[in-house]
Amino acid sequence: MAPSGVPRRRGWALPAALCLVLALGACALPGSQQRRNAAEMGAVRQDISGRISVVTGEPPAQKNLYGGFKLELLSAGRGEFDVFTPLGQMIVQATWSPRSARLDDGRQTRDYPSFEAMTLAGLGLALPRAALQDWVRGEPAAALPFTPLASGGFEQLGWRVQPRFEDGRLRILRASRLEGGAAQLSLVIDHAQDALPPAAGSAPARPARVPASQSQ
Repeated sequence: MAPSGVPRRRGWALPAALCLVLALGACALPGSQQRRNAAEMGAVRQDISGRISVVTGEPPAQKNLYGGFKLELLSAGRGEFDVFTPLGQMIVQATWSPRSARLDDGRQTRDYPSFEAMTLAGLGLALPRAALQDWVRGEPAAALPFTPLASGGFEQLGWRVQPRFEDGRLRILRASRLEGGAAQLSLVIDHAQDALPPAAGSAPARPARVPASQSQ
């Protein structure tokens, strides 16, 4: 849930927002006490935030979503994914585990039978779990078949994934669907932190920051 200082737009489900083009820019990062507690306990394995673009369909029926995101990969295959406007207004908040998938769109919280069904409802695009568990680190899901590409990317689960690294860190990730209707997911990584269990009495590590002068 967004902090009290960040307004939350109730009644704005994401499918309606897909028709809006929101300017990409610096975004406020909503947080939660639950996340802070998880970080202090060392349950957060990776913390990633930046900008998201989802494009589905072909003109003139093409739908676009631009905004900010915050992703936290937790222990035991769990994760939390927030999508919000550049002003920090929450659009959707997704949480999942190996046995559950839940989405809060600001009006209601719903459980879904699969990760794909949850992302379809939230982003307008069904994504495999590997997209937010493995691809977002610039690598394929190791337990699943994949085809490496000469470009440095790979194909997996019907998607072509192209990561771009800068200074040894993933900066941009683009995933294009190979089958079915045209669809592309793009993530620009502004912050990325591998969170390890902190030593007793130590302060949490600050996330690595990509200079704002670097462009997409």
